[in-house]
Amino acid sequence: MMRSCALVLSAALVAGCWREAWPEPPAVDLAAYQKQHETWREEETQALPQLLSIIGIWPIAEGETAFGSDATLPIALPATHFPSRAGVVRRSGDEITVVPAPGAPLRLPDGTPLRKPAAVEMFAGGPINLIVTSTGDSRRWLLGADESHPAVKNPPVAQSYPLDARWRVAARFDAFDTAKSVRVPDVRGGEMEFMAIGQLVFRLDDQEMKLTAFGEPGSDDLFVMFKDPTNKTTTYQGYRIVSPKTANDGEWTVIDFNFAMNPPCAYSKYTTCPLPPPENKLPVAIEAGLKRLPNVEGYSE
Repeated sequence: MMRSCALVLSAALVAGCWREAWPEPPAVDLAAYQKQHETWREEETQALPQLLSIIGIWPIAEGETAFGSDATLPIALPATHFPSRAGVVRRSGDEITVVPAPGAPLRLPDGTPLRKPAAVEMFAGGPINLIVTSTGDSRRWLLGADESHPAVKNPPVAQSYPLDARWRVAARFDAFDTAKSVRVPDVRGGEMEFMAIGQLVFRLDDQEMKLTAFGEPGSDDLFVMFKDPTNKTTTYQGYRIVSPKTANDGEWTVIDFNFAMNPPCAYSKYTTCPLPPPENKLPVAIEAGLKRLPNVEGYSE
């Protein structure tokens, strides 16, 4: 009986010490912290026109892919700015060449008319910018953005929860023995490759939680995608992102959910966003960071 009591007492003491050992995040100057959050929200607002103005994204296959206002073409564009056949995008491996149709009203970014084949990353027809982009692998895309979109002149304001220190938490970085190259699904039906370098271990509401963190050599920040119950109500239904500072194995960093960002696919379905790893689903509603933007159709599963 005495031995059992001693074991219970010992376990209680260990648990108590463990709770006390969990550090608080380093203190911040409140005024500067509030200003930092305001500036961040302004920067997020400034990024919205570029995302909301996207009108389409089309894969660029090997060979020639025709574009124009003909709805039967692989890349169908607004008839108000493009003839039925405006040209082709020619691909050979990583080399992309735009071949305009005779008389097509295409131009380069500096305003020069595009009249002959050119290896360009961006060209335009009217207010429609067409940009060659990639997903960091062999896939190539042509993305269209409309400079006349209402959000360009009158951008909406990024919505967020009020700043609350409760959501700024200390997190221990537990590095994997060996960084792991992982492939995660993306919104275009393919996969993207990331380097999983460890887990962030933290506590909220007396619960210990973990998030897998991606990283790159030489980067000062981690890349962490997470889901939580607010995705069903107030935040983007896909996921959000935090970028804590890197730390050595067993050392501490800070996850500040007040700065949880939306991915581009929260604002446009014409994006190339990765999707979060399944283990990064938190049980606690993270009522901090950016909310979903009303009346905006982003990517949804």
